[in-house]
This record gives sequence, C-alpha cells and structure tokens, in this order.
Amino acid sequence: MLKIKISPRTLLKGFSKKIDLSLISTPQVSDALFDLTGKNYALHNIKPLNNLKVFGKVVTVKTKDYDWGTSVKAIDIANENEVIFIVTEGNSNAVWGELTSKAAKIKNIAGTIICGACRDLHAIKNIRYPVFAEKVVPNAGSPLCKGKINVEVKYNGIKIKPNDYVIGDECGVVVIPNELFDKVIEKTREINEKEKEIKKKMSEGFSLSEILEL
Repeated sequence: MLKIKISPRTLLKGFSKKIDLSLISTPQVSDALFDLTGKNYALHNIKPLNNLKVFGKVVTVKTKDYDWGTSVKAIDIANENEVIFIVTEGNSNAVWGELTSKAAKIKNIAGTIICGACRDLHAIKNIRYPVFAEKVVPNAGSPLCKGKINVEVKYNGIKIKPNDYVIGDECGVVVIPNELFDKVIEKTREINEKEKEIKKKMSEGFSLSEILEL
C-alpha cells in the first residue's frame, strides 16, 4: 500500500497576500478551511455569471434589494484589487448591472459578489468583469443609498466581516476569515501539492483507492 505524505515546508515566506489563482481552486480552499475549523465557508447558491475567477479582500455592503444606490457608493469606497461583497434583503430586484460593472472595472476592483440579484448579464460578459450572484433578473429598484458599507454581514449562517477575503471560481464562492488567512493559504498549497502527487501516482498505474489507502 502506498501512502502519500507531504513534508512540512515554509510556504508563506515573503507572502504578500497575493495569490496566483491558476494554482488553487475554491474546492481546495474549502477543504483547507474544513480541515482547520470544521466549517467549509462555502456560500451556497452564489454562482458565477461569467466563469471568471476572483480573489481579494472584501468591502461589504448591506442593503435592500430595491436600493442599488448603496452598491454605487461602494465602488467609490473600494480600493484596487478589493472585492465588493453585497448582501441584500430580498432578491427580487437587481442591485448590480452593466454600469456598475464598468465603473468597478475602470477602478480595477477585483470583482463583485452579490447575495441577491444582478442584471445585464450579456453586457457583463462582454465587459469581462467577475460577477457572482444568486440570480439574474431584468428589473431594478432605485438609487436610494440607504444601505450600510463596511459592516459585518451574514449569508446562510456565514459571517463576513470587512477585510475578510473571498475566492470565487466556476464552483462557487468561499469566504476566508482574515484571522485565518495565512493558515488557510498554507493548508491550501499543501492540498494542491498533495493532489499533484496523487495524480502523478495515478498516471504511474496506482489506483485511487490504493493511493488513499481505502
């Protein structure tokens, strides 16, 4: 029987909280979080609209689904490479669309995650700005600007705080609590290396059950 062991290594030396997204996936990050905390931190029901990856520190938005003005104000507050993370009360009206995506991309914001509804799907795909949402609808509300920005929000039992991190890809979205970031990235890279070794052994003729000692 073959057992795969990955030796400990210093993975975060000089690490500046920037990730090569081609090297990791949301399943790997979710597995790392589960190994460390017993929770997977996956945001179920949030799907990619254009299959683009996103990673970054969040600027949180808490608003009603009939108030898209708060989303616009968040663009002004968010810095380059940050992710706008919107949680709406209700999801019958879109709080994000073509113009907000264009404005965010011009500012080099990393992407937008909407625990609610979005619209202008075709235009967003053409803009090639990463957007994730619960659903797509054609209608929107009004620019009331009555929501809150950079406050703790909650979605499906998961708390998201300002300065937490998120990663999103074609499988969905996972939250990385800021205080766990270094440990999660180290564990994710260990998982990535282990999976590479497993695939190498499979190509050498070992069965998956042999490799995993099942």
